[in-house]
Amino acid sequence: MNDFEILKSQILKSGMDIGEGGLESILKYMDLILAWNKKINLTGITKKKDFIEKHVIDSLMVTKLIKIENCSSMIDIGTGAGIPGILIKIARPDLKMILVEAIRKKADFLNEAVSQLGIKNIEIVNERSETAAKKEKYREKSDIAVARAVSSLKVLAELCLPFVKKDGIFIAMKGEKAKEEINEARNSLSIMGGEISDIIEYKIANLSHRLIIIKKIASTPEKYPRRPGMPEKNPL
Repeated sequence: MNDFEILKSQILKSGMDIGEGGLESILKYMDLILAWNKKINLTGITKKKDFIEKHVIDSLMVTKLIKIENCSSMIDIGTGAGIPGILIKIARPDLKMILVEAIRKKADFLNEAVSQLGIKNIEIVNERSETAAKKEKYREKSDIAVARAVSSLKVLAELCLPFVKKDGIFIAMKGEKAKEEINEARNSLSIMGGEISDIIEYKIANLSHRLIIIKKIASTPEKYPRRPGMPEKNPL
């Protein structure tokens, strides 16, 4: 099978359906990442079959397992190469997407990828999340925040929940240690105005994954997030 057939087969096998235009965009995006990966570190997964399974399918599980209203606004914190944000946006072009990435070279890649793929209604923010979350343009403006394999949940609570509207949700994409992280994050989540509403488990290549759904039940106090670096150095 060629790359297109492998991708289509894997997506259908996972119980999802994306039109041919979406499949072509995902393949183009994958090729862009792998080409740029030769000069900057965007992913440690360089075999296409593994990329499809571990990046594409995993990212698209958000759209399969969570009901996302049409034209919702989503922000991907610490997006790196645009995973999961760009992949979610390809699958759900109706969404308004913001990608937050602090590293300049990765932000340059994101701008190039968005241009090459012709993606509309998407914004790249080349700032630390602690800085962006203090700006009125972004603070408590998104229906959904998502973060994948960035930091521990107690750190992510402070980095992500300030972007989420009251009654919106934060989706933390986690692996097998999710239960331990949840117990450690309860204080941080409470301070930031969040409450765990659901934990969705699924498997990819026999590995357990979890989507931790945190509902924003109260506004985040203005002093959070703290200055850049503090959430990581001294988690709540």
